Amino acid sequence: MSTMGAPLLEVQGLRTSIYLDEGIVRAVNGVSFSVDRGQTMAIVGESGSGKSVLAQSIMRILPSRARIESGRILFSPDGATPVDLATLPADGPAMRAIRGGAITMIFQEPMTAFSPVHTIGNQIGEVGRLHRGLSRERARAATIDALAEVGFPDPARKVDAYPFELSGGLRQRAMIAMALV
Repeated sequence: MSTMGAPLLEVQGLRTSIYLDEGIVRAVNGVSFSVDRGQTMAIVGESGSGKSVLAQSIMRILPSRARIESGRILFSPDGATPVDLATLPADGPAMRAIRGGAITMIFQEPMTAFSPVHTIGNQIGEVGRLHRGLSRERARAATIDALAEVGFPDPARKVDAYPFELSGGLRQRAMIAMALV
């Protein structure tokens, strides 16, 4: 554990269930871990083992049929007193400020993460406008910079591309650029 205060993220005994017509699925069952600042952690498991539900629980973006049953998700971006994300209203202003502002998620399938009717530049730029208060012009510049940073070819031109015009690899890079913005 870091000597610089609280861990960046500490999950304690997290249990998340999904309520289906067929019964209850205990997707996350007592998971605990800690991540210090500067540390990288990978969560590995077979398909259906609960990795995505764990990440959705932390981000508070669970599907309507799922809910956190117990446990704590302690987040301390500044090393001071942690905030228990599990107790924040998922759609409240505090969680919205954290989600996208301090914690983001890169989805495995980028085609489902982007709207097909808006350019990637508009969608990535929206993150900058909503979470960083950037003007449209500054958000576009930040988007082009982020696309360049992730190795996007000709980012000033591709910023106006629609998701279906990009390969799967470029859509994944666009998702990473969105996380950077």
